[in-house]
Amino acid sequence: MTKKQKNNRLLFFVYLLIPLQIVSAQIVSPFNKQVLSDSSANYSFIVSGHFHGQSNSRSTFPASTILAGIDTLNSLHPLFLMSLGDVFLDVNDTYLNHYQRSLFAKLKMPLFNAVGNHDLSNGNIYEKVYGKTFFTFTVQSELFVVLNTEVADGSIKDEQLMLLKKALADAQSDKIKNIFIFSHRPIWSENNTVYEDLFKGNTRTALGNNNYESELKPILKDLSKSKSVFWLSGSMADAPVSFFYQKDAETGIVYIQTAIRDLPRDAVLHVKVESGKVELNGISLTGQTLDSIEKYNLDYWKNSSSPEESFSLRLLPYLFKKIILHTYFWIGFVSSLALIFLFRLFIQWRRRK
Repeated sequence: MTKKQKNNRLLFFVYLLIPLQIVSAQIVSPFNKQVLSDSSANYSFIVSGHFHGQSNSRSTFPASTILAGIDTLNSLHPLFLMSLGDVFLDVNDTYLNHYQRSLFAKLKMPLFNAVGNHDLSNGNIYEKVYGKTFFTFTVQSELFVVLNTEVADGSIKDEQLMLLKKALADAQSDKIKNIFIFSHRPIWSENNTVYEDLFKGNTRTALGNNNYESELKPILKDLSKSKSVFWLSGSMADAPVSFFYQKDAETGIVYIQTAIRDLPRDAVLHVKVESGKVELNGISLTGQTLDSIEKYNLDYWKNSSSPEESFSLRLLPYLFKKIILHTYFWIGFVSSLALIFLFRLFIQWRRRK
């Protein structure tokens, strides 16, 4: 074989590899296999959380408001739909199948998710089916960071912290104008006296403080001097509306909470990006009239009461069965027996001394 023939063969294999590299670089939704397409300078995306609706729901389907709003979501032609956690109430074959045919398969845009506690409620099933729970991607002048706030007691640590720091360091370039961080828990609110009493029903850091104030906030504060930084979360147990918006006076970071609860107030956030400029609008799923997102700020929340989710005694048999059949119940039960056994051994040992 001549040298020219060898070079031609090498080029042939290189050309074969190029499409594979392009495919591997594509961002594909693990839920509906839709590919995040290339975008012009102007595009939009939709954000919301808590797709399972109310926490006392007996249904294994998504909230009725999100199902009824599928056509509305598709008509907006968003680049993607970002869930802010608690897509599922629980994770098992029934939920996965029902969500797949009723929601995922009907969406005409890629769906991504910043996992919540309910998504991870049944071991590592979620990760086995849907893959990585934290990742980043860019679109035009925007950096998107998706975090898992259910590990490390709400702190962002280890591999996840390295990923975030690298992404934020790369975002120093002039190309990036806006940074969007997505999480389920509003970890930014927990250790800040301004926000900490607003979201009382949320899952919170159990052992001390999370590391938002000490490690993440200083980096974001510095970035916000030259970029627009948005942190969007979706854990809202008790809420007067589907949105919370506040531009932090100290840092310039925009904090947003948005989620649905299968209630008349349900709405999603529609984010438009035009040549690097960000516009936020609420889209009601029930036909209600909405104010501008900026109105649903700290003052609005402090002066508004949250509607209580009703509880029916008829749910007790269902909830009892759900608890008994759950893996975590039996882990706790066996662990309790082991502790009791060890305690009795300790008592007997003390008596012998």
